[in-house]
Amino acid sequence: MTTIGRQIVIDGEVSSDEDLTIEGRVRGYVTVRDATLIIDAPGRVEADLRAARIVIQGVVEGAITATERIELAPGSAVEGSLSASVIVLLDGARFNGTIDMNRRTIAARVADYRAGHPDAG
Repeated sequence: MTTIGRQIVIDGEVSSDEDLTIEGRVRGYVTVRDATLIIDAPGRVEADLRAARIVIQGVVEGAITATERIELAPGSAVEGSLSASVIVLLDGARFNGTIDMNRRTIAARVADYRAGHPDAG
């Protein structure tokens, strides 16, 4: 498990092959291959997110795509799009955007993202 701490600000692209927790600020793209991405409560992210499993406890603005599951926890705030076969919005989560649970669309989005970002595959 890797953690991007509360005082860290990243502008650009973050890639990981292991579980990743973001407590700081990230702008750009975040890709976590075959693992879990957690945006923790103090975290603020303006980025497109891709991972197997994504848990949002902080604030996110961007497109979120998971191959397995997206969960918006109480107190989270998301503006953008959610694409996954399983999407969970818990009581107290705030969401403004679109939801896509079509497996073909999700697969196409992941493929398009990898094509545009060769190191994401």
